[in-house]
Amino acid sequence: MSELNQNQQDQHVVEEIKNEEMISTEDTRLCKHRGSCIQSCLKVWARGLLIGYGMRASLALLSGLVMRRLYKNPRKLINQSLLHKDPIGFGLFLAFYTGGFKAINCLLRAIRGKEDGWNSLIAGFFSGAAMMFSKSTEMALYLFARALESVFNAAHKRGLIKSWKHGDSALFCFCTTVMFYAFVWEPKTVRPSYLKFLSKVAGEKRNLAQVTEKIREIYYLSNHLPNPTQ
Repeated sequence: MSELNQNQQDQHVVEEIKNEEMISTEDTRLCKHRGSCIQSCLKVWARGLLIGYGMRASLALLSGLVMRRLYKNPRKLINQSLLHKDPIGFGLFLAFYTGGFKAINCLLRAIRGKEDGWNSLIAGFFSGAAMMFSKSTEMALYLFARALESVFNAAHKRGLIKSWKHGDSALFCFCTTVMFYAFVWEPKTVRPSYLKFLSKVAGEKRNLAQVTEKIREIYYLSNHLPNPTQ
């Protein structure tokens, strides 16, 4: 009976030692996620793939059924929604963008043996290559604006630059100046979608392209300059 109690005590002590070792290992480990790095990265990769593909495929399927009425041709509906390159590419983009960032971050922690901003900086740079699966100028420009905002906030937090309460208005004025100059004098440099938006704002009865062309002609004639568009 005493031997049985002794064995139980020994097993209890061994389990306590194992638990303490596991806790100490998790506390000292740079990666704070549960499980191994490979398991965690694969979970993030799979989640990004399912979310990205599911969103785009669902929207394409709904658009095909409601807007384009492709329910009469199921094969065409499937090819242009579930099997189309757009939802598949967007799913791969989101998978490698999130999973790739996490994998490179974990790898850099293991190689460098420390956690700092350089790990996130390098991982973010290489994970950005995931856009090759689903190229989007709009998304790139959006992230570029958010990146500039983050740089400004970081510089302001460190006291490198000061904030101005009318800064947003001044920035909008500057952007409007550049856009409208390009709209009048360099219309080929403006995105067609934005030109279409300005035309809608001006009204259907007004052809802004003809108006800006007339402005350029008057300017070149009055200054005796050759018209580069002719």
